[in-house]
Amino acid sequence: MKFDALNLNPLLVDAIEQCGYQQLTEVQSAVIPVALTGGDLMACAETGTGKTAAFALPLLQRLINEASESTQLRGLILTPTRELAIQVAENINRYAQFTTLKTVAVYGGANMNPQRKAINAGVDILVATPGRLFDFIGQHGLDLSGVNNLVIDEADRMLDMGFVRDIERVKSLVARTHLTHFFSATYSDEVKLLAEKMLLSPKWINVAKTRSAASVEQEVYLVDKRRKAELLSELIGRNNWQQVLVFASTKESAEHLKAELTLDGIKCGVFHGDKTQGTRNRTLEEFKSGKIRVMVATDVAARGIDIQALPLVINLELPYAAEDYIHRVGRTGRAGLTGRAISFVCPSDKKMLEEIETLIEVALPQTVLPGYELGAPLPARYRDSQGETTKKKFERRKGKPSHKGKAKSPAAKSSYASRRSNKK
Repeated sequence: MKFDALNLNPLLVDAIEQCGYQQLTEVQSAVIPVALTGGDLMACAETGTGKTAAFALPLLQRLINEASESTQLRGLILTPTRELAIQVAENINRYAQFTTLKTVAVYGGANMNPQRKAINAGVDILVATPGRLFDFIGQHGLDLSGVNNLVIDEADRMLDMGFVRDIERVKSLVARTHLTHFFSATYSDEVKLLAEKMLLSPKWINVAKTRSAASVEQEVYLVDKRRKAELLSELIGRNNWQQVLVFASTKESAEHLKAELTLDGIKCGVFHGDKTQGTRNRTLEEFKSGKIRVMVATDVAARGIDIQALPLVINLELPYAAEDYIHRVGRTGRAGLTGRAISFVCPSDKKMLEEIETLIEVALPQTVLPGYELGAPLPARYRDSQGETTKKKFERRKGKPSHKGKAKSPAAKSSYASRRSNKK
């Protein structure tokens, strides 16, 4: 089905065509006609299937039909992360580009003043993370009483992050008569219970046929934990990969991998919660534009970032929660394109791998690359550096002494020289 077959305002149809959209995705075909009829709704669909347009277009249509001359806020979209708030607001502004409707995103980790000025200039739809939303309510008296359209995006993530009470509080602050639409990537019992509690006679739509994107080729590389960074560096060089999103489980692991890849001459950046929003935005833009080949991220990037035609996702480490694997993998193979996801698995990861395979109902093919067989003797540099901290290893391999006035050992010099020689 094409968008012009829907009962949408021509200004929205023109904007959609300007965005390059041709056919409705499955979730859009299922949700938009139902959402246009009004009433509460709970929709579940896989990540990367076009959920934003599914809830944004009916919302924009309702606001256009109301033809309000007031600058009072009428639509509110709650998202769990900053990146998702930014992305959703950008998409809605594109859909509304030929209308007078204005959408603003507010989120933590950024200066409130520009966001406050944007709200004061007039806003029809506010996209917000819960913490920053309540900052505006408490500090600047933001009034939600005119909001008659409420969207909860990534409801399952909202649950995971403990935002249930925030959602309940928002429901008590918006207009007494309002529509609420829940959207979620997973359909857990907890999400269902939340929807039953929050929604009034909702319509239920579930188009999540599989637990991970069928358009993504998924596989496992078995490798010693200590050699994961080495294997990644070799694969990037051997295959000339130019755009790779790598997931690490901790901020420390992400920083360590960046140091390793930098020593191998691979341009990369890190994306995690300790970085300021400005730094994260710059890193993401550099990755999208090709200035850096690798972005190493924690699960803060597993939802809410949309990288057009991202070809490859690598799990350096498996996530702590099996559901997060689905969202990591969902960064590739989006919008009808194909993608590839590789997970590096060591013996201690086997239990989590089993949980992931049970969740996605697929046994992932396993590969051992020559030279990386489990139990094979470790290269000299790993044996020489046993017990060293990441900082000491980084300093030694950069040719600096680990301690002031203390020279490198002959073994360290040999290891460093051998590594640098192999890279030339």
